[in-house]
Amino acid sequence: MNSQMKYKQEDIIKIFIQEWPNIEFGIKTISKSKDTLKKYYWAILQSKLQLWRKTIKGKLALILIYDQAPRFIFDDNPRIYDTDKLAREITAELFENSEYKKLLPLEIMFAFFPYHHSENLEHQKIANKIFKELYEKDSKTFEWIYHASNTYNEIIAKFGRFPHRNKIFGRKTTKEEKNYRNAWYLASF
Repeated sequence: MNSQMKYKQEDIIKIFIQEWPNIEFGIKTISKSKDTLKKYYWAILQSKLQLWRKTIKGKLALILIYDQAPRFIFDDNPRIYDTDKLAREITAELFENSEYKKLLPLEIMFAFFPYHHSENLEHQKIANKIFKELYEKDSKTFEWIYHASNTYNEIIAKFGRFPHRNKIFGRKTTKEEKNYRNAWYLASF
């Protein structure tokens, strides 16, 4: 049996999109799918799903596997970020040729999560622009991601990195980062 046959792009897209925009239900659905995500993640690392890159939905599914799946599989482990670069490469393809515009709004949001998770300010600015456009079309659905994107832009502009990742990467946290994190944490309540 062809290995491409037992893996379906639609299955991955459905896991991430079916319960959105309800974030709470979305995260619960994704968390319940951890075993499936692991199966797809290991398959992609063995280059079994590279043909997916030929279609826009395939690219979205690859982004979801590279960017989102590790965040649910690995918890507080540096492996969370191992495939971020691969996800960003596909996001770049979608952005540079405007192919992302063929996706549904929620799919666009997920397609730009790799830039939203990036410690590169230019990536942050692009994600913020996309999330702002989504927010302007549907403020109820995309308010949270647009506001989160504004905060991420501020953090990367100020520090050039996400201070909350310092421990996992073995980076030293500066006094300024610590003060900012404490203020940010308190402001979230």
